[in-house]
Amino acid sequence: MDERVVSDSAAALRWVMLLGACAIGQVACSDGGGRADGSASAASATGGILTAGSGGEGESEAPTTGEGSSGSTAPTGGVPGECSLVVDPAQATIVIDNGVHAPVQLTALCDGAPVVASWSADASFVASVDENGLVSAGGQYGGKITVTSTFGPQQAIAEIDVFLKVDVVPPEVTELDAQLLDQGGAPDPAAVLAYPYDDTVFPKGIQPPELMWNGSTPGDKYLVRYSGEFVDAKIYALAEPPSRHQVDKGLWVQITESSSGLPLNMKLNRLPAGQPAATTVADHTWTIASQPLVGSVYYWANSLGRVLRINPGADAPEDFLLQGGYDGCSTCHSASADGTKLILGGDIPVSTWDLVNNQPLFNSQSIGKPIRDWAMAAISPDGSVVIENGEMLLPGPPGGKPGLWDSLTGAKLMGTGVDELVMNMPVFSSNGKKIAYVDPATQALMTLDYDAAARTAGNPVKLVDPLPDPAIEGIFFPSLSPDGKWAVYHRGAYPEMLDTRNGTSDLFLASVEQPGLEIRLRAAGGDDYPFVAGDRDRHWSYEPTFAPESSGGYHWVVFTSRRTFGNKLTGDKNSVKQLWLFAIDADPKPGQDPSHPAFWLPGQDPNTLNMRGFWVHKKDDPGG
Repeated sequence: MDERVVSDSAAALRWVMLLGACAIGQVACSDGGGRADGSASAASATGGILTAGSGGEGESEAPTTGEGSSGSTAPTGGVPGECSLVVDPAQATIVIDNGVHAPVQLTALCDGAPVVASWSADASFVASVDENGLVSAGGQYGGKITVTSTFGPQQAIAEIDVFLKVDVVPPEVTELDAQLLDQGGAPDPAAVLAYPYDDTVFPKGIQPPELMWNGSTPGDKYLVRYSGEFVDAKIYALAEPPSRHQVDKGLWVQITESSSGLPLNMKLNRLPAGQPAATTVADHTWTIASQPLVGSVYYWANSLGRVLRINPGADAPEDFLLQGGYDGCSTCHSASADGTKLILGGDIPVSTWDLVNNQPLFNSQSIGKPIRDWAMAAISPDGSVVIENGEMLLPGPPGGKPGLWDSLTGAKLMGTGVDELVMNMPVFSSNGKKIAYVDPATQALMTLDYDAAARTAGNPVKLVDPLPDPAIEGIFFPSLSPDGKWAVYHRGAYPEMLDTRNGTSDLFLASVEQPGLEIRLRAAGGDDYPFVAGDRDRHWSYEPTFAPESSGGYHWVVFTSRRTFGNKLTGDKNSVKQLWLFAIDADPKPGQDPSHPAFWLPGQDPNTLNMRGFWVHKKDDPGG
């Protein structure tokens, strides 16, 4: 077999070709699907057959599958509005087989006779249709498109499935090896996948997950197969112990775009050296969310003592504070949801940092205010208002003074409705309508309504009480969902869990609209997951923070964990501390765990101890 590898240069060329195909499709469809006779009325089609209606879109009714015809038929006439319009074929499939694909010719038929119709299609990045009804795939992605034929006041549709097939075969894998790996076999008695986890939801736009498995032997050959409704990518590989494999970034984009909003099966088969049959190491089903995440993540790298930034899609973090001239301890940070300001409570003489221009804005020492006063403070989504953290038992400690504060001057705001209220571990919702905090007296989780225009807050509501069991008594580090309807936090023994070095903890979700409703996030925490490391990986989840935007039908939460990371980070809890991310269903159901298994956040440095992540909008496009 020939080796087929998706290279960066080839991917770039295909992007150019794809953009050209899209441009052609846009020219062909520039009339917006208008009627040939210029009339404004329309009819819709079901299964390619005209029915009365007012819209131009419909769904197929028991369509037949198969390859479309390749030749067009000369039009023979027909009177617009006086015949039944259909598209032939009403459904077809284009297979992109390692970059090779044939177009499908569609024909508009009016009472069975070909007619000259106009054509348009959605999802032009998957395929496009020209003015003659010829559908061509872009060559990069699988998916489904709907092609609309318009003849006078009538419209009919055809649905075209584009299926992407990719084979990556290194020279070391023979044709017989590939056949045996394709067949797979019984569950592997020795090798076991350590990362990632079954049932994970991955967003588009991040680095591909690195597969890691244990129990392999030298000389093993593998098949990593990603398959779904519109894609089948087979990557044959060699992986010496400790075994790891990461799919090419360009190919991962093709796979995820072809699986947008759909399940994706990942199957890992192993062929031990000298063996006549392959085994199956893992057979997982993931979900690819229909949209990417937006923005940057700010986290503290304990080993460096500085806040670092992960920009969208980056392979490594950015040491922006060092670039801005500050290399001291910049800890206990908070970031505004719009990505414009960072609040610091460390040892460098900066309290408010301009993230857009990468320079200091305010030094609280200039007005005689200790820097630590703003350690782990809340900051409003627009970066203008700060709430000091009242939890005095935190390492530091923070300031703990009541009320709201101006982030640029350090002046206390008066007439806010909460001028004398001290809040432990406060946080704003990214929509600017809610504040969550822990009551210093009762340790209960509370919320306030917030008016961003008036800079006032009020209407305190208790969501949940601390539990009487000392093992899970405290509520720590709450964060509010983008819509302000849910609060996520971790529970653990108080006050030990104020410092993530001192004990175990688990993640919970509480409803803001239904006080008293609390859900244990078992899937995100891995409570019931068959970790390779077993109980070693359970109950090490801290400091959850919602991303400021929901995307692809999910809320997203970044959190700190001391669990192992595949076979790359396997030390004890004191040597493993990384950022992980998980999805929460955007519309959680009472009594059901809406979370999904977590995955390691790409872009962070695995060689440092990392914690306290904040996902914000793009720093150069606040609110984008």
